[in-house]
Amino acid sequence: LRSQPGMPIPKLLYAYGMSGPRTAGASIIWSHAISGRCARDVGDRRCTSPSRFRNGLGMRLAYTYSRSMDNTPQELESNSGSAPDGRDYRSWFGPSDFDSPHRLAISYIYELPFGRNRKVVNSGALSYIVGGFKTSGVYTFASGRPFTVSSGGSIASTLDVFGAGAATPNRIGTPTIVGDVDCWYYVAKNSSCGALQPNLTDAYQLQNPGFLGNVGRNTLRGPHTNVLDSALMRDFPIRESLGMQFRWEVFNLTNTVQFGQPSNNFSSSSAGKITSLAGDPRVMQFALRLAF
Repeated sequence: LRSQPGMPIPKLLYAYGMSGPRTAGASIIWSHAISGRCARDVGDRRCTSPSRFRNGLGMRLAYTYSRSMDNTPQELESNSGSAPDGRDYRSWFGPSDFDSPHRLAISYIYELPFGRNRKVVNSGALSYIVGGFKTSGVYTFASGRPFTVSSGGSIASTLDVFGAGAATPNRIGTPTIVGDVDCWYYVAKNSSCGALQPNLTDAYQLQNPGFLGNVGRNTLRGPHTNVLDSALMRDFPIRESLGMQFRWEVFNLTNTVQFGQPSNNFSSSSAGKITSLAGDPRVMQFALRLAF
């Protein structure tokens, strides 16, 4: 096998609407929004709801539907690898390693109704103690990133002695996403899969060493992102042009586990298991901010 000739086309050209042939390294991005106030920005179509501040509460919603396709791996913690056949990059064309079709972000800010010039406890010494507080937060949901089912390093080394090319198995059935941390997609070798779904059979079969499989690139998806970040703040006005703000910020407020990608090595008994995290557990921090 030999590598695909030609230099990669910078994705920047496509991001700004410049076209070119589909060769190794080309990235095609397509996206569309279905509701709200939408604007096109660098290949994405995004929708945002108007932000209105009413009774101390302001909210904003943004939704993006997108699709990114290419045939080269990205510099991520885990990626799809290079094409099994360096002479046929066209067959390796599929969802980008970073592709996330759906992304929803809902943000808010709320001034608590306590203290001077507010509805509750707006006079007296207590108004200075409980006043000036506000809270804000952002909820984010995003589709899981895609991954490629692999035949393992032993078979991959028979296709490319330098280990640059990926090896995928043959598809013989319909893949099933079980969705459990011990069995994200069904693999008979994984004992947890058998316990969770005893009536299923493998959708893949390892090919003989030196032969190409028929499974494409990034055909399955891992866990989605589901996280809420929040903050509690209090303003301390010093004078008209000077003030201080105390901030208590909490990332991943609900302590929701953000799972990483499952093992994609179909030849392993741990295939389908998730053993890593894609995000931190709950993290808190305190800060003082001086505004002038």
